[in-house]
Amino acid sequence: MTKAAGLKDERNGGGDDENQFAWMLRWFVISLFTFYPFFELIMWAHPVHADPRFSVRVSGARGLDPTSGPVIHPGFNLTLRVDNDQDFTSCREDVTVTVFYGGTVVVGSADVPNFCVDKRSSAELSVPLSHADVVLTNELRRRMAVELRSGELELGVEMRLVFPKGLGPLPWGCIECHESRSRQSFQMCSVKPEHGYAPCQRLLLI
Repeated sequence: MTKAAGLKDERNGGGDDENQFAWMLRWFVISLFTFYPFFELIMWAHPVHADPRFSVRVSGARGLDPTSGPVIHPGFNLTLRVDNDQDFTSCREDVTVTVFYGGTVVVGSADVPNFCVDKRSSAELSVPLSHADVVLTNELRRRMAVELRSGELELGVEMRLVFPKGLGPLPWGCIECHESRSRQSFQMCSVKPEHGYAPCQRLLLI
């Protein structure tokens, strides 16, 4: 009798373990279907930030004659292209563009009007650059003359862009989120005049 009772107790214990596992499984399934919509809502309200793709084109270069003297009078037509592959509208404000030659010499600058690009869309913005007389060192004059003859003149374009505030349908959410203590980011592009669009790279998000 004692042996039979022991076997019965073991069977009862195994049944308790199976019941506990089945209860935990049911609880997990119920919890998954209950809370999953809330997780989806949070992820939709806080999407992973990924910048749109920025690129620039420079055309109509003029006033570049380093052989005439140390002072040149540069002029360019700059076009900014934004390719927004995200599932939400992307906006920027307080955008500034600065064009460099030789890495340090400013040959043009502009303030770009605030803009938005719809989801899965692209936009082109004509950027009217302001110009001033530029003084080149003898070294830069020689370098520019060589690059103009070879068609390899290259300009650096730096853009400062600011994320707008209040871009959210929900009080705690945002359409375009970014992990940053600041709302500004920077893009740097290396472009050759009359060579089409050149891609930009994000320099810093602080």
